[in-house]
Amino acid sequence: MGFLRSSFGSLRIKLLMLSIGTSLILGLVLGATWLFFQINVAQTEAGIRNNETRRQIQSILEDELDEEHMKGLKGAKHEQTMQSAAEHIERAFFHDKAIVYAEFTDSKGRVLANKVPKLVGTLNSDSHEIERVVRNNKAIVETYALDKRGDVFGKKTEVKTINPFDGRQLVQEYTAPIAFDGKIHLVLHIYFSLDRLTANISRLMSLATLIGFGIALFGGMFSFFVLDRLIYRPITRLGEVAERITSGDVNQRAQVVGDDEFSDLTRRFNSMADSLTFARFQADTDSLTGLFNYRHLQNHLVAQIALAGRYDRELTVAMFDIDHFKNVNDLYGHQTGDAVLVMAVEYVESQLRQVDYMARYGGEEFVLILNNTEVQGSIIVAERVRQYIENMTTTYEDNSINVTVSIGVAALSEDDNMSSLFARADKALYEAKRNGRNQVVNAK
Repeated sequence: MGFLRSSFGSLRIKLLMLSIGTSLILGLVLGATWLFFQINVAQTEAGIRNNETRRQIQSILEDELDEEHMKGLKGAKHEQTMQSAAEHIERAFFHDKAIVYAEFTDSKGRVLANKVPKLVGTLNSDSHEIERVVRNNKAIVETYALDKRGDVFGKKTEVKTINPFDGRQLVQEYTAPIAFDGKIHLVLHIYFSLDRLTANISRLMSLATLIGFGIALFGGMFSFFVLDRLIYRPITRLGEVAERITSGDVNQRAQVVGDDEFSDLTRRFNSMADSLTFARFQADTDSLTGLFNYRHLQNHLVAQIALAGRYDRELTVAMFDIDHFKNVNDLYGHQTGDAVLVMAVEYVESQLRQVDYMARYGGEEFVLILNNTEVQGSIIVAERVRQYIENMTTTYEDNSINVTVSIGVAALSEDDNMSSLFARADKALYEAKRNGRNQVVNAK
């Protein structure tokens, strides 16, 4: 569960989900728009095709049922002529799968022509619709869903919206009156199949779905790439720099790229890092000498002891104290004493390597940490420092002051920690003072 929370809590995962979700919605909207347009085109094409079929039927009727010829026909001959016309239409469109059914009835609904012989002479089940057509002398076009048997004489339910997935056959019924001598003699019934239309709609819906998901996939990946580059990576770079600063590399700064909100944020971040670095410098630095203070000394020595133990390195601590420094302050004043401290620090730092470390322990007492240096080498460095301080002359306000230092040296042993190492170096320092000062003593 923790893994899931951390994974879905990731900014990159959230950007990916946002990209795919947005693209999916866009893809579905575009797919639905395209589908709606294509369905309208398909319905229009079906309507045009059916209208063309009706015109062809009308042309046949005009050829078969000549009005002048029909005037002289009565009774059986009249019916035979109309049945002949109906059969002609059946033959003309028998191969056309778009026409499911066709028949002629008289104005009362009696079937005059039908390719099913037993239906001739029977009463059409939709006699009420025939009466409406005769009464209004106007054709009717309606769309129906037939029952599962496909029986055109079964109960018909009007379909308001074409749904290609309900398993029913859709037909369009065309009922039209045919008049001669100002009277309606025939009623034509044709059922046009809409299977091709519904098949097209089904295919278009499948294609629209693929289009929608395709747009979602490629659009999502593209938008994720853009968001990843514009949002995630700048934030990640800031996080990496912040982690390095937290780890102690206080000089790290983020690179400012471009001139947008993120570049402004980066500049503010760097400004904050500068302020934090300066504040940390003030907290860890002695304001008089510029050396690290006791707070920083403790943290640094703990880290160096750990590294020395891990890599089996030599480590030595030297503590030195300016002899009779209180007399300098009493005779010449504290400002002169401060000048002596500053000059002594400069002299000592000139004798150290870059890998060595110096800090102000407090007052006139200082600490050297000598890395990768055995005790004899540390004693040599300490002795050189002692001689430099002894030969140093500090001039301040026409006063020339000479001072000496006492130094205690302690090498790190297996049982040492920070406190015990400090204690042994401090004990050696005070032994040097008891022995007359101005000397170096190695801790036992």
